[in-house]
Amino acid sequence: MNRLQKFFRSLELTQTRCVHCLRPFSPSENACGPGGLSAPLCPDCTALFVPYAGSRCPRCGLPLALPTARDTVCPNCLRQAPPWDSIGYFSLYDGVWRDVLLRLKYAGELSLAPLLGACLQEAAHCLPRPDALVPVPRHPLHLRKRGFNQAHELAKYLHILCGVPLRPELLCRPCPHTPQAGLSAAERRRNISNAFQTTRDAQGLRLWIIDDVMTTGATLTAAALTLRKAGAQKICALFVARTPHF
Repeated sequence: MNRLQKFFRSLELTQTRCVHCLRPFSPSENACGPGGLSAPLCPDCTALFVPYAGSRCPRCGLPLALPTARDTVCPNCLRQAPPWDSIGYFSLYDGVWRDVLLRLKYAGELSLAPLLGACLQEAAHCLPRPDALVPVPRHPLHLRKRGFNQAHELAKYLHILCGVPLRPELLCRPCPHTPQAGLSAAERRRNISNAFQTTRDAQGLRLWIIDDVMTTGATLTAAALTLRKAGAQKICALFVARTPHF
């Protein structure tokens, strides 16, 4: 190895590449994100990890156009109340958030999970403390193909941070289904209907359903209905991000 090769090799050892903008940066530059945790993000991208501060519906989290009272419910939830009580999320699903969550989900960037778990902890401040965390499950076939369940990874770090028991056995997904990505809202509802089962009694439990992103709410609706039938007393949901519309 000549001198020039050694120089570039030393740069590889002392620098990493941001998973969002792909800019190389030194670990010494790494800024802390939510929860005081660092991640494989450059300082500029870490600075984008700020919570959504606008008005939102307390039931479904839909961003509201105008500043409103904290308990103002959106027209959708007034027309038909969802089967859960309230939701919390850290930010809207766009920009750096969309890219980072896609990298976690499809590129297996599990190094992002601790930081995103800390985002969940911050988003949970608006929710009453639960008895257990329930990650949205994947069918075993899909789980083997991907190698991990991102909802479970996030719930695992949230459990470490807040000390709430992790109860993945309360919800299972016995039948494979077509992936939700690319489907319309109506197709998502049909696709996920009756997808979940529970083999455990949830009688009287206060639960947080955990997932990475809320889009149409179809998955959350199916999961919440299953847990309601099992006797859950209160159901809240917690996401890293939510789409700004249904």
